[in-house]
Amino acid sequence: MDRVTIGQIIRVRGIRGEVVVMPLTDDPGRYRKLEEVTIAKEGESGKFTVESAREFKGRVLLHLKNVGSPEEARKLVGGFVEIDKGQLVKLPPDRYFVFDIVGLEVATTKGQRIGKVKEVISLPGYDVYVVEDEERQYDIPAVKEIVKKVDLKKGRMIVQPPEGLLEV
Repeated sequence: MDRVTIGQIIRVRGIRGEVVVMPLTDDPGRYRKLEEVTIAKEGESGKFTVESAREFKGRVLLHLKNVGSPEEARKLVGGFVEIDKGQLVKLPPDRYFVFDIVGLEVATTKGQRIGKVKEVISLPGYDVYVVEDEERQYDIPAVKEIVKKVDLKKGRMIVQPPEGLLEV
């Protein structure tokens, strides 16, 4: 996929056709820098020019060109806001996008295969990697003390779980 999902339209706001977006990004302020987005809904997608974007109560209010009424905006509710991968912000070292982490093979520093990352759960203090094999699921905190290496090129993550974490 050449696009990345950065939010979902959850409702309409006002009479100008603004939509309320639940951001799926660490930095909702990045919406203000966007010139164009793709809205994908039910297998269809369309490009829209961003007229304005602003943060509001943990959400983003987005006004798109050629969406000038609540009726037009309502058609977009439930749709996902996507951007081209080339528009992604550069992350600092040891920070990763969720789509980079999901699918990685996970093994311990001793070489024991644990499984693959199926999901990333964002908690207030840290993320949790949900790792599954054929039989079990493990919740591995995404902290430096446990995650020792992430190698995106090789598609793997090396962890050093504390005693008992894999037995839970």
